Amino acid sequence: VIDNAIDLVNKIIPELSEEDIERRMKLAISECVRFGLTEVHDMGVDLKTLQVYKRLIDRGECLIRIYAAIDYPGETWLKYLQTGPEYSYGNGMLAVRSVKLYMDGALGSRGAALIEEYSDDPGNRGLTMMSEAELDTVCQNAFAKGFQVCTHAIGDRANNLTLNGYERALGKNSASLDRRWRVEHAQVLNLNDIPRFTRLRILPSMQPTHATSDMDWAELRVGKERIQGAYAWRSLLKTGSHIVGGSDFPVEFVNPFFGIYAAITRKGRNGNPSDGWYKEQCMTREEAVRCFTEWASYGAFQENVKGTLEKNKWADITVINKDIFNIPPEDILKTEVEMTIIAGKIVFSK
Repeated sequence: VIDNAIDLVNKIIPELSEEDIERRMKLAISECVRFGLTEVHDMGVDLKTLQVYKRLIDRGECLIRIYAAIDYPGETWLKYLQTGPEYSYGNGMLAVRSVKLYMDGALGSRGAALIEEYSDDPGNRGLTMMSEAELDTVCQNAFAKGFQVCTHAIGDRANNLTLNGYERALGKNSASLDRRWRVEHAQVLNLNDIPRFTRLRILPSMQPTHATSDMDWAELRVGKERIQGAYAWRSLLKTGSHIVGGSDFPVEFVNPFFGIYAAITRKGRNGNPSDGWYKEQCMTREEAVRCFTEWASYGAFQENVKGTLEKNKWADITVINKDIFNIPPEDILKTEVEMTIIAGKIVFSK
């Protein structure tokens, strides 16, 4: 089944209990701190999940910060439209100030929405999962209530539709607004849309390991011309964009050092291809680290309290066993976390 068709299956799967959610959450959080994560942007939460987060926070058992995006559509979004964003719960451990939308599916399943047909599937342009009218309504409501909008967009058509919708909602003064709306993944971009991110002050939220996971077949899907705008980190950075970095786990592995390695080499963890896949799109080491620290914090309106080691910021610190700025790139993959500290408290120690 592709994309929305999964609803046919979901309808007959029993709902998770809060106990199930809590058990899974605690297991996931223990993995996150083991790999040095101090915060997770949880894309698509519902009321039950938020209640579990708050219960863990109240008991001191939520070891990392959570920046939560409400899953759209559903009762959670309708409730928060009435109450407005929740900027801080539990002394900064939880923020609920964004909404997660889906414009299309995935490139691998040929569900990503493309402007022209798939190079390896003539006649198929993929699927859009919401109409322009629905996007406009959600964006207008989010704008009015002060919510950040984060929209999943993989294909060039989906990205174009999302940017168009954002531009309509933000209006002519979008460049002066500090709303930090995000496009999640921004995987395949029409070259004309790349400078629009900076012009509209839209943040590309991208996952470097997607490029190295997809590189064996991505060009088959979109061809030699469109691949120039795919996983186009350098092209976006050149226009002045700040990329919000992540892994998209559990789709990819939680380890952020895999992402940093992918960002600077465009190679798989086996070292191939030896020259890097479209290596002209690589990031520098500093850019790659900023993606997972300072720029990720900016994507959550937190750059004044975390993301860099400075006096008067939250003491969220990851201690690692290698100097990743100076070791050979392949050694970054072997980096181990010695200690993870949240708000000055050691939550993991090797």
